[in-house]
Amino acid sequence: MEIFQELTFGSGIFLLLALGLALGFEFVNGFHDTANAVATVIYTHSLKPTYAVILSGCFNLLGVLVSSGAVAFGIIALLPVELVINVGSGAGFAMVFGLLISAIAWNLGTWYLGLPASSSHTLIGSILGVGLANSLLSSGQSFGEGVNWAKAQEVFTALLLSPIVGFIGAALLLLLAKNLIKRPELYQAPETDAPPPLWIRCLLILTCTGVSFAHGSNDGQKGMGLIMLILVGIV
Repeated sequence: MEIFQELTFGSGIFLLLALGLALGFEFVNGFHDTANAVATVIYTHSLKPTYAVILSGCFNLLGVLVSSGAVAFGIIALLPVELVINVGSGAGFAMVFGLLISAIAWNLGTWYLGLPASSSHTLIGSILGVGLANSLLSSGQSFGEGVNWAKAQEVFTALLLSPIVGFIGAALLLLLAKNLIKRPELYQAPETDAPPPLWIRCLLILTCTGVSFAHGSNDGQKGMGLIMLILVGIV
């Protein structure tokens, strides 16, 4: 409590705004990316939309609660050094506001247009953009100085490989399923509102919960890392 008593009025307002934006990003990230997890069960009428969203939200929360925190620390390592050191300063808050507002705006824009864009790509791009802009505005720094390029390279590699691995894995699983399950009607678009067979519905619900859990354990930590950083700024 003594820490909060030592805060000036202006610093307290900036702190609340920063925390509000971090929580707002997580909120937008949730309803933006949850559609990816529930699309299959809703389209196939395996679950009603309300039940699908509630189930996805519960498993997203479970994923956050059991996560190790590795992704959160990875996000902090990707942030500009000056932001990590001076997060409680005016410049630090400006960088936090810049990266969060831009990420939220892009997520809302792609959600409004119905584009399945990645919140992870958005946040990481915002972090790197803030770092590059800060190096341009800071005297005595060369362009790009202060950005953890080694960590950025690791993240870029993961972002590049993820869709490739997903594409190959999905293609192989589909080929395997077609060779093992000789029922052509299962691979065609449904003509009525009738749900698929029970065992397929169970598989679809299982994959929905799995994707939701994985999303929570990964994407949920990104907001955790930013909130941790903001709270460190008041110490």
